[in-house]
Order: sequence, then structure tokens, then C-alpha cells
Amino acid sequence: MKKMVCIGLLALAACGGKLTDEQRQKLHEGMDQHKIVKLSDSEIMTAALDQGRAVFAGLEQIRFSPEKVDSIAKHHHAKVRWIVPGSGNALEVESQLIEAYVIGAETGSTQDNIQKLYHAGKQEDYDSVLYSRPIVSPLPDGAVNVDGVWNIYLSKKNVILALGKKH
Repeated sequence: MKKMVCIGLLALAACGGKLTDEQRQKLHEGMDQHKIVKLSDSEIMTAALDQGRAVFAGLEQIRFSPEKVDSIAKHHHAKVRWIVPGSGNALEVESQLIEAYVIGAETGSTQDNIQKLYHAGKQEDYDSVLYSRPIVSPLPDGAVNVDGVWNIYLSKKNVILALGKKH
């Protein structure tokens, strides 16, 4: 067994271990992705809120152009959906959010929101977060009307990886 280990070490030493700059860069990126980072839940949610706002800012820059939404979503590793009240294609959580925003519009509470999305209904752990931001228009009586909601889905993994790059 010792002979096999010695032969293996000699073979590795003989290879020289030369990597191109591109290979070295990929190796470092892979090591960064597997680096252990200890983060609190509040740090993750704060970062997700910031990332959601960054995606929304990107949407504002393109003036919410439907042709360009996918490129903004891809750039930020997110999924973006525009949902209007009464929409039949809304997911359950999106329908609940729109309903909450419509009710909140009556009281003047239409701010952005971040929430955890639990995997397969398990309340112990979540695998993604949903950032939502309503678009409202003023009514003549001073109230606001909810025109629709931008829903931005971010994976917890991508939020953590982005945080790991900052740390």
C-alpha cells in the first residue's frame, strides 16, 4: 500500500501541475462557490430585499419593456412575473399578494415586500424568496389603484453566493 501511495505522489509531482490562467480562474471560482459562509437568516433576507430592489431598478431603467424583462431576470439570476388583479395565470402566493395589496391600497399601505417561499410546504426551511412591488396609480378621491404587482423570485442559493462574494 505504501508503494502505491509513493508511486501516486511521484506521478503527481512529475506532472508539473501547470494550469492556464483560464483554468486557474475557474478553479478559484469553484472554490469560492464551495466556501463555507455562516450567515444569519436576517442577513439573507436583507440581501434578498436588496437584490429584489436591484432587479426592480433594472426593470425601471428599461421602462418595464416586456421584450427586455427576460434579460434583466437572467442578468440577476431571477424569475420575474407581472401579475394584474384578477389574473387567471397567477400562482396562489401571487394571488394572495395581490389581494393583500388591493386591501392595503384602501389604507394607503402599498410598499414592497419580501417573503420566504417554503419548499414542498415544509416550514422548517425555504429554498427561495419572493420580492414583490406593486405599481399603483392615484384615483381622484386620493386613494390609489393597484395596477399590478411585479413578482421577483430569487433562489436562496444565489442570494447566499452573492453575499459570499461580498464577505
